[in-house]
Amino acid sequence: MKQRIPRRIIQTAKNAHLPLLNRAATSSLKLLNPDYEYLFFDDEQVEGFFSREFPQYRSVIDSFQYPIQRFDFFRYLAVYRYGGFYFDVDVLLASELSPLLELGCVFPFEALTVSRFLRDDLGMDWLVGNYAFGAAPGHPFLKAIIENCVRAQRDPSWVKPMMRGSPPFLEDEFFILNATGPGLVSRTLAENGDLANTLTILFPDDICDVGNWSRFGTYGIHLADSSWRPRRTFLHDKFSGYCWRWIQRRRIKGARRLGKTRYHPVASPVEPRAERARPNSREPLVSILVPAYNAEQWFADTIHSAIDQTWKRKEIIVVDDGSSDRTLAVARQYQSESVCIVKQEHRGAAATRNHALQLSQGDYIQYLDADDILAPDKIERQLAILREGESKRILPSAAWASFYYRTSGARFDRSPLWEDLSPVEWLLRKMSENLGMQTATWLTSRELSEASGLWDTRLWYDDDGEYFCRVLSASQGTRFVPDAKVFYRVTPWNRLSYIGSSAEKRKALLLSMKLHIQYLLALENSERTRSACVAYLQNWCPVFFPDQFDFLAELQALAAQLGGRLATPRLPWKYAWMKPVFGEKTANWARRMLPHLKEFCLRQWDKAIFELEAGEKAVGRVTLLEELFGAGKKGD
Repeated sequence: MKQRIPRRIIQTAKNAHLPLLNRAATSSLKLLNPDYEYLFFDDEQVEGFFSREFPQYRSVIDSFQYPIQRFDFFRYLAVYRYGGFYFDVDVLLASELSPLLELGCVFPFEALTVSRFLRDDLGMDWLVGNYAFGAAPGHPFLKAIIENCVRAQRDPSWVKPMMRGSPPFLEDEFFILNATGPGLVSRTLAENGDLANTLTILFPDDICDVGNWSRFGTYGIHLADSSWRPRRTFLHDKFSGYCWRWIQRRRIKGARRLGKTRYHPVASPVEPRAERARPNSREPLVSILVPAYNAEQWFADTIHSAIDQTWKRKEIIVVDDGSSDRTLAVARQYQSESVCIVKQEHRGAAATRNHALQLSQGDYIQYLDADDILAPDKIERQLAILREGESKRILPSAAWASFYYRTSGARFDRSPLWEDLSPVEWLLRKMSENLGMQTATWLTSRELSEASGLWDTRLWYDDDGEYFCRVLSASQGTRFVPDAKVFYRVTPWNRLSYIGSSAEKRKALLLSMKLHIQYLLALENSERTRSACVAYLQNWCPVFFPDQFDFLAELQALAAQLGGRLATPRLPWKYAWMKPVFGEKTANWARRMLPHLKEFCLRQWDKAIFELEAGEKAVGRVTLLEELFGAGKKGD
């Protein structure tokens, strides 16, 4: 059964104190449609609507460059959520709207377009208006418009083709029109021909007659007071008016060759442009989310591993977390239609991942830290094991190994977690045996991601451990894919996973540990799970010993609640001998620092071999060129 447009009218303005002309226009709406629910939103109510109904778009809304874009976005979201008719406050009605209720979705013809991309590439020489429209709640065409608004905001290069043909002296206005306004709505229709039959366009009898433009069919007229347009100088207005009339005449002349009437741009879906082609639209879209902070040295390898994934239907979203090095500059070299680069102030890894997640549209989420590497077929292998129709709550995992510079030196040592396990069994093994899985090993469905919530921004350490603990708890279990591989780069001491003497990271770790225990016991509160929790506390106890007595006392109290007791951490034998010779403080310092010294030496050795191998490859290429050049000379 086709959905009807509900009897509802939605409008918005800065406040309820409208100029006389706008008050007359809004009165016409109410007088002609007295049985319609009327919803008016001022600036404050619009903000409340965003926060209440669509918090996932908060970062997109806050990043709009022009205020009118927020209200463009609001009108689509409001009608998508509530259904009904949206009207600008300068739309004057001449008749009631009841005949339109059966249409499901209705938009007006606005004008002929100047966009060469819309005309030449998409075969559409006219624009769909957004000053007035109606739709049933949840209509797919509105959903497509909303998705394109998000896409245009996070990837401005996507808007650029629509700007071809726009007057250079009105570039900012046309950017708005094509990023959230009629240009975007028109492009959405032209590129989604399968939605053409789900909506009705109110065309005039003659689209080449300027007097017929900006009319809501025979129901009303858009007075177009253009209050959103920036104020110009007198000379600028005169010059732009002259140029605009000249452009308008050319548009009409070209349109007349195609006739006075227009219907939907195509009867069947428009053939997508080459760069938008997908192998199979029914295949899931994977969002690869890359939080980046001061990763200039490693970022190129990471982004290449994302771009080179054999799974073609993907989007890559990189959020730079206020890096102080050239990470952002390096990232922008890879910006494209499928690679979105976003910058934010430094807020930490969890907040950065949340930002990327809110921008994403994928059916599956792949997290990838900016110094790690995915095997080329990692995502494809994980998706291959998910059977059609199977629950989206299955959580695929992968094998992982650490490396410094050379992935060829990575050793994939099997872990007890590398199996198909229930959530309880997985968490039990992790906590009792002090095991872990690297962030990029998981491939999380959108359903699981939404069920788990956002990353905890309080955690400046072990945010990934806590987050995937929640994901596991919401899942139906893991499915291990041994041939899907992740390479975890071990970087120097400034990495996120290094605690050192940071009190802030120790506090975050303690909070994460409490949450781990809470999640496991919520799944199964038994003797074996409580025992695993005590073992978990004991394993991490040395991190707080001997200088964090408050935290140690809290750990001991937790263990007592679980029916256990923590033993005082002891120095391993290789450091214990130092205590009577050099003192306890020196022995504890050695326990913390000597492993990092060993790691530093291994890293330098690996770097030397890496550079040697790179040099040999370069010499080999030079030798090959010399041989080819020499052969060419002999041939001459």
